[in-house]
Amino acid sequence: MITWNLQYFAEKTEPATAKKRGELRGKGQVARSMDLTMAISLLAFLVGLKIFGGGLLNALFVSMQMLLTDGIMHASAGTGITAIVMTVLKQVLFALLPLIIVGFIAGLIASIAQTGITFTPNVLIPDLTRLNPITGFQRFFSLNSFGELLKSTLKILIIGIVIYIVLTGILSQMYQMNQADPTYILEFYIQNALQLMFTVAGIYTAIAILDLFYQRFSFERKIRMSKDEIKDEMKQAEGNPQIKGKIRQQGRTIAFQRMMRNVPKADVIITNPTHYAVALRYDAMTMHAPQLVAKGVDNIALRIKEIAVENDVPIVENRQLARTIYQVVELDDFIPGTLFAAVAEVLAYVYRLRGSLQR
Repeated sequence: MITWNLQYFAEKTEPATAKKRGELRGKGQVARSMDLTMAISLLAFLVGLKIFGGGLLNALFVSMQMLLTDGIMHASAGTGITAIVMTVLKQVLFALLPLIIVGFIAGLIASIAQTGITFTPNVLIPDLTRLNPITGFQRFFSLNSFGELLKSTLKILIIGIVIYIVLTGILSQMYQMNQADPTYILEFYIQNALQLMFTVAGIYTAIAILDLFYQRFSFERKIRMSKDEIKDEMKQAEGNPQIKGKIRQQGRTIAFQRMMRNVPKADVIITNPTHYAVALRYDAMTMHAPQLVAKGVDNIALRIKEIAVENDVPIVENRQLARTIYQVVELDDFIPGTLFAAVAEVLAYVYRLRGSLQR
């Protein structure tokens, strides 16, 4: 007894994402109709036959003449029959070559028009799972296989009915041609054969266009995703939040350690005095303005001051200036012109203090 997994389709309610479509495309899984490719190739072949049919017919006449004259003569003598046959085959194949090329190019264009240019070397790798008889049996009795069987049956039935209707009309005319000229009879058969083939090709193309819409609908339904799958894909694309949090934390730790290593290089620490602390460095020979090398509030400010004390870096209390520098200046940036005067006053005080200590 065959049971359909309806829960599978109930869970897969969301259209496939661009990422999944790209992965499937890389595996050669795209929506295409092989019937449409074959139908376009057949139509192109028939158009080519109508255009180049004279050359093909002439090649057939010449080949027939060669077989009936040289072939019979050599056959009776027991020599050269193989060469005659090979020559005839080459002539026929050479006459068919333009038709084959036209059909091949048309089929290639029809395939590219459906899916675009795809390069899928993975398709060439053998898939050993297809040899599993259990999975093969499941595919045979799947909903997709049932749809393909129904589609093929309808296609054969419709084309068969069309052929029957066309042949019925032709047969009624054939009964009246018993005494007609052989050349006219041959022309009649060729024209009606072409008409029949064009009619079948037209019906086949119409069916193939419907099949293309069916294949696209079936493919879209097949690749649908559940909401959980989309969430997992987004997590993979954005990265695991926990891992990203650890990376950010590690980055902050590294930045903090680097900032603290710059505190001993500072010329002055300006505080407010308990909540804010900023460390400035200035070299008149190489720098156009003082640079902020460290800043912090509360515990970080306390740690900056501790390191400053340990390394004999002067600490100056200026509540408003410390708060302003902390809020306006980013780490490693230079002091803006609006703060030059206030900072210069602090640095001048520090330089005087150092000079008096040295004396």
